[in-house]
Amino acid sequence: MSDDLSAYRSEFARIEKKVAGEFRAGRRQWVLAGCALVLVVALLLPQTESAASWTVLAGWFGADAPVTVPMRLFVTLATVFGVGISSAALCLRRWRLAAAAMLGSGLSSLFGLFGYWSQNGMETSAPHSPSFGMMLAWLAMVALTSQWLPVVLSKSPTDTGSRPAVLFAQR
Repeated sequence: MSDDLSAYRSEFARIEKKVAGEFRAGRRQWVLAGCALVLVVALLLPQTESAASWTVLAGWFGADAPVTVPMRLFVTLATVFGVGISSAALCLRRWRLAAAAMLGSGLSSLFGLFGYWSQNGMETSAPHSPSFGMMLAWLAMVALTSQWLPVVLSKSPTDTGSRPAVLFAQR
């Protein structure tokens, strides 16, 4: 009997490794998808009074609209991690993509704060203050970070069993 199963051991190990690298978000996946959708809508809105997000992304080198580097980094990171990597993680359910989405969303949230601060502190005659789209995108990135955090911390890519719900159990 054990000889019959030995032929399947490598297949079992491959399946176990694949399942160990997946996450289950449960109902949180709908919140994550909603946050990504809000982020897409926010990126379609103007980021400042004089610049939309596509002009911020396209104008890395010599744009006419006065946009600071932290603001450009925020829009770039929000597009890559908030929309791209988060969508890929939700579709593929891979833990490593979820971890990258969480880390990138956190970094984007930080640059969103710096971008808001730097845009308000600019001394120029052109309209440059952050608009509703930038604030909505920043709030969506903060929400994405807070929603990805429990998903990523619930499981590591090397776990094969379920994790305990309580860290310090009473005996």
